[in-house]
Amino acid sequence: MTTIPDFRALCAELVELDQTAPRDFSKWKRSWIAATTRAQAALATSPPEPPTDEELINLWIQWQDVLSFARAALERWGRA
Repeated sequence: MTTIPDFRALCAELVELDQTAPRDFSKWKRSWIAATTRAQAALATSPPEPPTDEELINLWIQWQDVLSFARAALERWGRA
């Protein structure tokens, strides 16, 4: 199963770094480079494929009630 990058957290980190007035420019620059490197890797990650009918049926069999089914589907395929 592919791990979906947390784009919201990554964007928040980049905005925070962008708005921070660097007192220690070299430390700020290292943080910025690390964050943008993670952003590039996240953007290079393919979005997950949507579930097939068979996967949904198997998940439904495993999780017999609607609430558990919905939570399991969101956990497996993200919160798009």
